[in-house]
Amino acid sequence: MAPILVTARIVCSSKEARATVLDAFHKIIEFTQPHEPDVLRYVVTLPADDTTGTVLYMIEEYASQAASDAHLATQPVKDLITLFTTTSVLAAPPDVHTSTVTSSKTCAPTLSPTSKPAIVLAHFDYKPNTVARALQGWAEVVDYAKEKEYWTRGYTVGEEKDKSCVRTVETYESWEFLDTVHLKSEAVGKNRKHNGADRTGQGEVRVVAVDGFLGREGRSKL
Repeated sequence: MAPILVTARIVCSSKEARATVLDAFHKIIEFTQPHEPDVLRYVVTLPADDTTGTVLYMIEEYASQAASDAHLATQPVKDLITLFTTTSVLAAPPDVHTSTVTSSKTCAPTLSPTSKPAIVLAHFDYKPNTVARALQGWAEVVDYAKEKEYWTRGYTVGEEKDKSCVRTVETYESWEFLDTVHLKSEAVGKNRKHNGADRTGQGEVRVVAVDGFLGREGRSKL
């Protein structure tokens, strides 16, 4: 079974509320990292351009749907849900997207949020019945990153099946490497040529990790 990728945008009601939410996620991480080996990645991030001080983004990867379900049943996650549903910390319901991982260059466990890697969360919408072809192009980008881009530290592609959408979580050593090397690579140009005409929309956000873990040894490999 393919891993499950979950990304979420969470808007808090104030800067103080975000601090409370970040603390709740930290408690989840303290439990999850040693006790849930099938939680392959769990990262708390903030916008690189953190203008409001109220937004955060979550990146979660599970070995299977069963692992995701088991995680939701843990006490720290139950405590987070209680915080969300019984207090005013949120300005709006979280915007959550779940995808099936189709190809991935896995982040090394030694890559820590404290190293401040450059992370991009992106989505690409496609015309009906064109996603399968598009995923072939995305798989080639991942293969290129594995073979020729050491400083692309991680690159995960997922299919959000009910929306004809491809989502990516991309991790780079620096923003400079992303802008001057990866985005100008032959693989990115080829992928754009391969399926660009089938895209109906796209977007991205640049984020910085502040807590969690980016990978596990020997896990999340396709």
